[in-house]
Amino acid sequence: MNKKSVLLLLVLLFSVLPFTSQDIKAASEWDQAVTVYGAALESNPDLQDQTAELLGATDSDMVDFVYSEDVNQYINQSYDNSVLMSSIRIQQTDEGSGLKINIDESLGNITMISEETYQNALLTSGITDADVTIAAASDVTGESALAGVYKAYANQGEEIDPERTQNAQDELDAISDISSENESVEGFSQVQLNKVITEVKVEIINNFNGDVTEDQIRTILDEKLNANGLDGILSQAQIDRLVEIFNQLKDSGIFTGEEAQKLVNSSEDLINRITSSDAFKDAKDSATALGKDIAESEEINSFMDALRDFWDRIVEFFKGLF
Repeated sequence: MNKKSVLLLLVLLFSVLPFTSQDIKAASEWDQAVTVYGAALESNPDLQDQTAELLGATDSDMVDFVYSEDVNQYINQSYDNSVLMSSIRIQQTDEGSGLKINIDESLGNITMISEETYQNALLTSGITDADVTIAAASDVTGESALAGVYKAYANQGEEIDPERTQNAQDELDAISDISSENESVEGFSQVQLNKVITEVKVEIINNFNGDVTEDQIRTILDEKLNANGLDGILSQAQIDRLVEIFNQLKDSGIFTGEEAQKLVNSSEDLINRITSSDAFKDAKDSATALGKDIAESEEINSFMDALRDFWDRIVEFFKGLF
């Protein structure tokens, strides 16, 4: 193969690669982590210091506070500054590294939202590669932590699309509400619901390329509920609410193009987190006791194996050229 042919092949290859110069910039432009404290800590240095230790904050971090107006702007919720205590520290990581969430509850519990629920919501907002720590020095619901993450991005000059943040909040609210409504229902757990939601997203992308009707969403959702031991547990109103959210996500464009690929890649981390958790093992035991079963998710793993194989063949091809 002559040099002209090699050059043409390189141009064609890079024209179809799933990233752009903007993505490369975004993956490397954060030179420092961002710590965002709840507004209630601004006048309480002792609590702020305790929270900083939980978050692993350093003197080199960019620091800000999340106020009631930020919560209203980013997640359309109303809270007084005096109750905003959940805080976050975030460091953007290289593209493809995945989204990692850690909740430190050494001093205070996040009472309403699990790590998996935060992760699902942030993936929906378009945040796919970052290390995030969430903590509070006393018990809080944790609802305002997402606003802190979005404000951190704004501090770094990267505003998150408001439609995406609202979709993420709608998803988080739905997961929290459905979990609360089924708290005493045998055979239900939030970890199962998060697995369902993640798997529905992946199937819409992988098998439908994001072009999916409401009837198809309902069919996919029913299949995933059944596969995760939740068939017959969620009410019709709860199912309708989830269908509406998936419709919103489809309309936002997150299931197509470059965004879809990032979402699938990061969803593998979430599925692995869920299936390796003690909560998931407990859910499987409960399902077995009720005569149900929770199937392991092979879809994402098989897709990622195929993707890795594709890139291995690309690398070997260019090794052969040179």
